[in-house]
Amino acid sequence: MMKKVGLRTIEQFCNSRDNNLNLLRFFAAFAVVWSHAFIVVGGDLATEPLMNEVGYTLGHLAVNVFFVISGFLIAQSLVRSKDMFEYFSARFLRLIPGLFVASVITVFVIGPLFSNEGPLAYFSYLSTWAYVPLTSSMLVDNGQLPGVFANVPFALELNTPLWTLRWEAMAYVGLAVLGMLGLMSTKLRFAAVLALFVALYLVVTIYTDLRETIAPVDHIMRFGLCFLLGSAAYMFRDKIPVTLVLVIPLVLLPAVLRDTDFYQMAFILAIAYTTFWLAYVPAGFVRQYNKIGDFSYGIYIYGFPIKQIVITLMPELDPLSLMAIVTPLIIMVAAASFYFVERPALRKRHLLAAKMRGIAERFNFKRASTMPAE
Repeated sequence: MMKKVGLRTIEQFCNSRDNNLNLLRFFAAFAVVWSHAFIVVGGDLATEPLMNEVGYTLGHLAVNVFFVISGFLIAQSLVRSKDMFEYFSARFLRLIPGLFVASVITVFVIGPLFSNEGPLAYFSYLSTWAYVPLTSSMLVDNGQLPGVFANVPFALELNTPLWTLRWEAMAYVGLAVLGMLGLMSTKLRFAAVLALFVALYLVVTIYTDLRETIAPVDHIMRFGLCFLLGSAAYMFRDKIPVTLVLVIPLVLLPAVLRDTDFYQMAFILAIAYTTFWLAYVPAGFVRQYNKIGDFSYGIYIYGFPIKQIVITLMPELDPLSLMAIVTPLIIMVAAASFYFVERPALRKRHLLAAKMRGIAERFNFKRASTMPAE
């Protein structure tokens, strides 16, 4: 008698690094780059890909993928970290060093070369000197520099995608708070949190106009749902099957709900589940990308200024020609960021965590060591 084989769950995949998560982030980052190529060429009135077809731009959907994946990986990091010092050290070193170096390059290399102000005038502005600390700390998400990219279609825009990083950081903090409150210690508690958020999402979306009138409310609803669904995939990893049988109806669901208040939620749910199917099922040659590294962050933080540089030098380019030129440049810069900034910084996370513990012990501060149970 043949033994019945059940569907494989996320848990049976997620303990190995042999997956496509890095590759998915690579493509998501380039989807943002491709989407923004249209506004770089045509200005802020240009229509980005997929906007007319599905009501959301390609870049919008790609950022949703990022938040779903982050929700999963950050929940995993939170549960596996020894304490909050280790957790926040890893989160800090994942975002800030790369962003800091990108900010320095923007101010001291790109700025002087592509500003219509002279060097003396350029460096006389307070905004020039404030850019690095404000941007790398995420206090300002898309600052400007005097006269930089002033004569391109999307004028004075330095790095449009950076605005999402602040929300990513807030999601890290929010999940840590859930952990310290014990709301991730059991599936039941986390399910209650998710249910409450979904209820809030529906109430705000259906019964108010807050999402249309107050941008941060819309961001909280959108990114919160993406991130919590990713976290839910980790928390319920032993219960969620990975199968194409579920991908197909979930992908079709947004089309059915297109003209309803449930459209975005259905779209995000489809993106979330499809992301995990793509992360774990396709195998073979695609897994070779893991041997290269994770270039997605570098692509994300350098892609826009590189496009602005190229369109400044070659203003006659269309979006496709622009992408053909910038793609290898962006990959090279992103690789340098990964190998020389991001990866070396992340290797210091245990050292940073130890220093943070030492400081905390001097002040008898121990609450930050509270972590959710596995």
